[in-house]
Amino acid sequence: METSSEISSYKKESQELAEKAFNGLFPEKNFNYIVSISYSGKFSDYNANVKFSKTWMQFKLSKKWVLVSEEIKIGLLQSLMLKIFKVKKSTLNTDLYNKFLKNAHISAEKTKKDEVLESSFRRINEKFFNGMMDMTNLEWNKSSNVLGRYEYGSDTIMISKILEDDYELMDYVMHHEMLHKKFKFKEKNGRTLHHSSEFRKEEKAYPDSEMLEARLKRVISTHKSLSKPASFPKRKRRFSLKFW
Repeated sequence: METSSEISSYKKESQELAEKAFNGLFPEKNFNYIVSISYSGKFSDYNANVKFSKTWMQFKLSKKWVLVSEEIKIGLLQSLMLKIFKVKKSTLNTDLYNKFLKNAHISAEKTKKDEVLESSFRRINEKFFNGMMDMTNLEWNKSSNVLGRYEYGSDTIMISKILEDDYELMDYVMHHEMLHKKFKFKEKNGRTLHHSSEFRKEEKAYPDSEMLEARLKRVISTHKSLSKPASFPKRKRRFSLKFW
């Protein structure tokens, strides 16, 4: 159990880290925020978010960030701050953060497997990537709104369970997510681009892509009509760093 002095020291370190991040972005401004930084096992690898008001910032980071160097962690906080303040800017730290995230997949443990998804991955790998794509973590996603998702930090492709019995659509979505693994993302002045022109070119080269896109829209529409929309209370503003 942490002592009061340890808690006080940690709060001071969090405040100083956030202040360094802020000053690196806005050296001409005063930092007038109370800051808290916490680490959670509920996040996917290297994801994070921030809640904020006029007087405080509350950062929540994946536990994977605990051992990451201060320079890269500052880049993460700066990336979240850029979203908060809606500013387009880059720093040495945000560049380090982006390079780190693009290479995080190299050390990611491969523990999530599924026979059906692995077969789909191998089919697409041989047909479109000359068998050169390294195997990722693969798992099903219960969402009917997000048909596919790639997480850079954990090197994980998730495919919606509603595609489980349609191999043609499953392969098409798998191809899209494998393109995310191939191209990662581009960044400029604090803006992150996940669907570059090169990405779109290879995506459209998939046979019958327009027909498959139309089918996917029908699948989503059908599942939406079968489920009632949930009602959620309004929440404080929150900005996250998640990659799809």
